[in-house]
Amino acid sequence: MKRTIAVVVALLAATAVAATAAHPAVRAWTVSTVATGLDSPRGLAVAPDGTLYAAESGHGGDVCSAAGDCVGTTAAIAKIDPSSGTVTPVVTGLWSNASAEGITGVDGVSAGGGRLVAAMTLAPQMFAGFSCGAQSPADCQSVLDATKAQAGQLIQFTSGGTWKAIAGVGASDFDLTTQDPTLSAEGPNANPYGVLALPGGTWVADAGANLLQWVLPNGQMNLSSRIAPSTPGGFPSDGVPTCLAELRGNVYAADLGGRLWKRNGQFAPTQVPVVDASGKPLLHHVTGCVSDGLDHLYLVDMWGTPGPPIPAGPESVAGTGSVVEVTRTGGAQVIASGLDFPNGIALAKDGSLYVSTDSICTARGTPLPTCGKGGQIIRLQP
Repeated sequence: MKRTIAVVVALLAATAVAATAAHPAVRAWTVSTVATGLDSPRGLAVAPDGTLYAAESGHGGDVCSAAGDCVGTTAAIAKIDPSSGTVTPVVTGLWSNASAEGITGVDGVSAGGGRLVAAMTLAPQMFAGFSCGAQSPADCQSVLDATKAQAGQLIQFTSGGTWKAIAGVGASDFDLTTQDPTLSAEGPNANPYGVLALPGGTWVADAGANLLQWVLPNGQMNLSSRIAPSTPGGFPSDGVPTCLAELRGNVYAADLGGRLWKRNGQFAPTQVPVVDASGKPLLHHVTGCVSDGLDHLYLVDMWGTPGPPIPAGPESVAGTGSVVEVTRTGGAQVIASGLDFPNGIALAKDGSLYVSTDSICTARGTPLPTCGKGGQIIRLQP
């Protein structure tokens, strides 16, 4: 999951009375399925024209290393018609990696500042040793070329399907973790994952290097924050930031350890508690977040038990995912629960939320009991 969110909320009130008052009565949200058959769906974004985009991490490919990583060009960015459930590929041929840790490819996607952007996973340095031999598939060289060219890139794309690389965030962050081994407990690492496009540039959350980068439209990268390691013995051991959001001009990030952070313009962000009226923590492993910009932040808790995800068997954590609403006054509540591996989230103009679920499921062939319909997208309506 290391290879496998940003947020908002004012500080919780200091007294028990104030804390109780800050938590509103739970609203009933309806849940409906709008699309099925997606290929490892992750981040979601709603463009100003209302178009819903989904990042599909794909299913890897047939070019494999001795370590067991199998790469291909099966990742894509698609647009979704919620009224019909139609999934239409927009950008195709993006690189995808399948390994023992899961599938990853294009993960984060964002629409803002007049741009559509997405984050490509990992870093090219991780594939320096890949080569094609006599027994390699016919497409081996073209797949390796695409892998090394796309890995770790922040890309900008259009509704017509064209795209271009903006900045090699993964390559840069991998070098940073090489120079400073304290950044990653797993050694040199990078995994650009969450993105937030704003008028002046794009925030990128690197879940491998545990860093937040601010990338200008010309590709200049500015290292802005480090997410602190988790509590010793916890999962994951590193910070693993996965998503970003902006509320009232403040940038928030959330991580796979279930923590919410407010940047405050500092390299070391401030942790913000997210608890219910009784003080019980509501977050465990966050992978997606979105804000309405003024009053609410919505966070996706991918699974609801401590420790690594177990997708099948008697200890499966399937059906333990949720969506948590946080208000700027400090209130927090679960608005949807019982979800199967939810991941990304986007807010529509009418106030409804789109969430990708079954995000570990490929479009076909996944031998898991929850993956009969592939990856899915659901809608939450207040």
